[in-house]
Amino acid sequence: MSSIRRKIIFGYSLLAGGVAAFTLLAWADLRWLEQRIEEGIAVSVFQESALEMRRHEKNHFLYGGAAELEQALQLAAETGTRLGEWREAFAVIAPELDIAALGQALAQYRYLLAEQQQRPAPALAQQIRNVGHDISTAADYLAAHERTALAATVQHSQRLLFLGVGVVVILGIVGGQVLSRVTVRPLRRLEAQLKPITAGDFAHFPKVSDDAEIVSLTAALNRMLDELEARRRQVLHAEKLASIGVLASGVAHEVNNPLGNISSSCQILLEELDSTDPATLRQWLEQIDGETRRAQVIVRSLLDYARRGTCTISAVELKSAVTQTLVLLRRALPGVELHTEVPAGLAVLADAQRLQQVFINLIKNAADAGARHIHLGAAAAAGTNWPPQPPAHIIGTAHTEDHPGVVIVISDDGPGIPANVLPHVFDPFFTTREPGQGAGLGLYIVEEIISEHDGCVAAESPAAGGARFTLWLPAAEVTS
Repeated sequence: MSSIRRKIIFGYSLLAGGVAAFTLLAWADLRWLEQRIEEGIAVSVFQESALEMRRHEKNHFLYGGAAELEQALQLAAETGTRLGEWREAFAVIAPELDIAALGQALAQYRYLLAEQQQRPAPALAQQIRNVGHDISTAADYLAAHERTALAATVQHSQRLLFLGVGVVVILGIVGGQVLSRVTVRPLRRLEAQLKPITAGDFAHFPKVSDDAEIVSLTAALNRMLDELEARRRQVLHAEKLASIGVLASGVAHEVNNPLGNISSSCQILLEELDSTDPATLRQWLEQIDGETRRAQVIVRSLLDYARRGTCTISAVELKSAVTQTLVLLRRALPGVELHTEVPAGLAVLADAQRLQQVFINLIKNAADAGARHIHLGAAAAAGTNWPPQPPAHIIGTAHTEDHPGVVIVISDDGPGIPANVLPHVFDPFFTTREPGQGAGLGLYIVEEIISEHDGCVAAESPAAGGARFTLWLPAAEVTS
């Protein structure tokens, strides 16, 4: 398996290799330039020796004197020696120059100077001048070519230097981009995937890179998410146990009241059965019947919650579901005006019967609270209508990025929800009504049904008054 460490080491090794190669190339180029300079110095010395040799030669023929001739002869010997030492370099500098012929000319020049010392003659002097002129011309030609070659060498070194620097810079840029791609990009992707955790989404991170370090970090994060999910489930289990305790306590309290009234009425009847008039007996029997019906309502609410069975999810046309709900409710809510605003063709993924139960519970809850105008509207979920702004109490999380949703709003003109009551409206057996007026399971069942549909529900009390319940459900396409 690859690793970021290996890639970084490889990148730095590649960069170090490029720098080392550039350094070696620069050293070789400088060494070559140094050699060209040494050759240039040798050419300059050769040319100066030839010029000095000719100067002594001219002084001898103009002014006479054996010393001038001796100096010319000595310089001719030195020039010939230098030509022998740098023969190969001179041949490279000036390929057209016949170095062998130049050497022969220097040898002939020395011979003629020696003859001039022994037997001076006008004809011999002219030969010396002619040979010396050829040597001077060759030295000038060699010096000119040397200057041209040195200038070309300097230009070549400059081009090589710029090329080497460019290659090193390109290697640095490419290496930086590669390191950024193999390290920074996977980390940024992991950072982006960490954001849903704050919203309670503990989905596993997919593999974003094959590098050992990133794979290890991803595995560690996934283990952390597993632990968080396990802890969340433990907390949820504890909450369910607490809810069961509240449920048992609520059942005992709610059922005990009508049973106590029934028991008291029965005892009175047993004691005064023979002495009581029929009207009083009838009153006590009606009280027993009323308390019995009250107990039946409590038990029926519990059975409705316990017998929900399997949830069958399908595409439900929202307008049709609302219409069927209103048919069931209109006669049961005298004096309440229901207004709906549901576009045709809008559908949700839901169980049709349970969705109707949600609408019934919310509408009846608003009517029982004293509302006389209830509005039910629906629209496709968008950033402008979801999530509700605080102070709303929201149960669940709407994953609008993963799946399109539908927002359903049920609002009323009732007394609203007090701030201290708002966090408890979805708790089981929580109610603000008088004893015997409700079991406190309606909104709890609404929250349970919405959670089964992977949806969300929010309760709020707007500043304008009344109460408002906002539902988010996954959207669906209506099949014809």
